[in-house]
Amino acid sequence: MFQRIGQGFASPLSSLSYLTENKLWKYMWLPLLLTVAALFVLGLVFWLLFFSGPSKPVLDIADWPTFVQWIIMALQFVIKIVVLVLLFSLILRIYLALFSIVVIPFLSPLVEKILQIEGMTTLKLGTLALVGYIVASLWYNIKMFFLQLIVAFLLLFTGPLQPFLNFWASSYFIGRSYFDYVFEMLGRPKEFAQMAKSYRSEAVGLGMFSTVAFFIPVVGTILVPLLSVVAATRLFVAKTGK
Repeated sequence: MFQRIGQGFASPLSSLSYLTENKLWKYMWLPLLLTVAALFVLGLVFWLLFFSGPSKPVLDIADWPTFVQWIIMALQFVIKIVVLVLLFSLILRIYLALFSIVVIPFLSPLVEKILQIEGMTTLKLGTLALVGYIVASLWYNIKMFFLQLIVAFLLLFTGPLQPFLNFWASSYFIGRSYFDYVFEMLGRPKEFAQMAKSYRSEAVGLGMFSTVAFFIPVVGTILVPLLSVVAATRLFVAKTGK
């Protein structure tokens, strides 16, 4: 299991050379531009909401006893850390949701090209079947969304283990979301859950890489989702082809 997690963690970096060797960067330019645009809009919205509003009054504790000041300062520090973690998690979720809506449709040619290079045939649907496929995909995504909410709620009761379990669960769901795009090329929504079972460890590793790499300013935030989709596609092909 840990070997597969490590494989998922390292796979986005190897995708850089894969894109170059197969001359696939031309499929990346439009998704890259859209990713920059989505990041700019999200950053602007959060700046307006959290930093450009009226300043809040600051509690004056200069005349309070020293030990009380220390306690209040410690509480303020803890609260700031908690708010920062929650804010980062919220921004990450919104950014990935925005990425899925705005960018992913334009990554389909790249995913399809990778599958063709690796000798895999994508799913072909007629107009009527395509409508049913879209409805089924929406229902699948809704179920996945509520599953994540349930898991997040249950993790609130895990005490001191909550940060570690939350990181693990969050990494899995983030990594699994990257696999959904290749699943859509090869299967139907009712098959996605079964298809995902074989890639749980790889999804955790891929999600861990994404979460860590998002801390790299700008470059990590822009490139990580794109490279992760490529990595998930290649991981799927490598395992399915065996």
